[in-house]
Order: sequence, then structure tokens, then C-alpha cells
Amino acid sequence: VDPVKGMPSVEEVYGINQQNEGDEVSLLEDIDIVTLAPELHGAFDAIKSLTSHNPSASSSTNPHSVVVSCGHTEATYEDGIQALSSGATLLTHLYNAMNPFHHRKPGLVGLLSSEAKLGRMGIKRPFYSMIVDGLHVHESAVCMAYQSHPHGCVLVTDAMTAMGLGDGNHYLGNMKVSIKGDRATLAGTDTLAGSVVSMDTCVKRFHRFSGCSIGKALLCATLHPAMVLKRHVSRQKRSEGSDVVDAPIGILEVGAKADILMLTDDLSVIGTWVAGRLAFQKK
Repeated sequence: VDPVKGMPSVEEVYGINQQNEGDEVSLLEDIDIVTLAPELHGAFDAIKSLTSHNPSASSSTNPHSVVVSCGHTEATYEDGIQALSSGATLLTHLYNAMNPFHHRKPGLVGLLSSEAKLGRMGIKRPFYSMIVDGLHVHESAVCMAYQSHPHGCVLVTDAMTAMGLGDGNHYLGNMKVSIKGDRATLAGTDTLAGSVVSMDTCVKRFHRFSGCSIGKALLCATLHPAMVLKRHVSRQKRSEGSDVVDAPIGILEVGAKADILMLTDDLSVIGTWVAGRLAFQKK
């Protein structure tokens, strides 16, 4: 769907202008990230509106700043630069569902190695999410991306609900999916249908593929995604009509959220604490 009207098109897609009598319009405050294809007509205006914080917003603007990511796209390198200029800060599932890198047509992947050019334009390189399950991205491509822009790497699983359920047939929405080992494909095809690999496994494989230290691998699953959301620092937000302070995530320090993992030297999970309470302990 082309967001031909900019932010009003986004409101229509998300049903924001459809409210029950007496309800207040939510205006995206429950949405943190929107992935869109920047080559679509009206996309740049939508990006500007989504990423602009406006506390006194009307129905055609946005009081809550949303992270815009470029993905599921046929965007060119030039489209990517214009998207970054408009406020986009992330690339979704690097290498997947986007134009491949070519030495004359680098596509969105080329933005990772464009620090000098983007810097002259006053633009920061984007963060980028990668599905490091060993299937979605070859290990050499993982290394290439990380070596180009290590501080922008964000690990994601792209896991579907069948994760942990073992081999067999499962469903992704109304689509039948076949699971065999770590591979999830649409039944009867070789088309990948998300992933069934957990985050701790992605971190292990990323550490092995990239050759980076354990500490740097963990940053890609903790601090970097928190930075994408601007949640690595305390922030104020409205809750039930009053201002509250939201504690930072992705870091270990006094005042941060007590969501903690304990790992072995080989990155196996020993225990998990959520809000300071033990939620999982390996037996």
C-alpha cells in the first residue's frame, strides 16, 4: 500500500482513525517500530511524520515518535539516503527482502559502508537487524556487515510460534509451515517462513561467524537494540494521565530495569531474571 497521503495513510492502515464512541485516538503510542518500503509514493512524508515528536499533535500528526525501518523493499541506494534524511534509522532483516548488493548498485546494504558520504550530509549510518540463524544470511555476509558497521548491528530471531516445538507441520497465520531442524519453510516449497532459532543460539552463531568477542556479540542483542528504541537511557512517558519515568533497558547499571541473563562461557543460558525476579533456572 502506497502511503500516498503520508501520515493519514499510516493512520488508515493502523486503524487509528477508527474509534468507538467516547474512546480517545491512540495515535501510535503503542507502536515502537514501523517497517516500510521507502520507494513507495508518499513514504518520505510518512517517515517525517512518524519520526517527529509533537506533543500537541492533531489527528494528522504524531505525538509519539516512532522508529522507522526500511525493509521488505526494492529501494535503491539513493532511496535509502533520502529515507535516512527523512528520519529513518534502521534497516529490517539486512540482505533479506531487499535488493542485493552490487558494485554499481549497492542498494540499502551499501549504506553500511557509507560513513564518509553520509557524514558529509550530516546523516548517521543506520542500525541494521540481522537474522543470524545460519540460514537467512551466510556467515561471510554476516562478517561483511559487521566489519563495515559493528556499532549498528542488531541481532533478531524472526522466530515464529513454532520455535521450540520440534519438527513437523505448524502454522504461520493461515500458512502451513514445515519445520525440520532449524529450517522453517512454507509447506511444499523451499521458501523460508521465519525462523525457529532462539536468541541465545543467534548470539552463539554470530560470535562464531564474526569472530568478535563475547562482550561485543552480547552488545548486538542488548545495548544496540535498546539504542534503536532510545531506551538505553531513562525517558518520560504518559501513563493514565500522568508523567512517569521509564527505566532504561539493555544496560547493567543502578536504576536500569532488572531484566538479566546469566550465561556460561559458551553462552548457554543458566538463569533469567525479569523485573528482578527469577523466571528461568537451568536444571
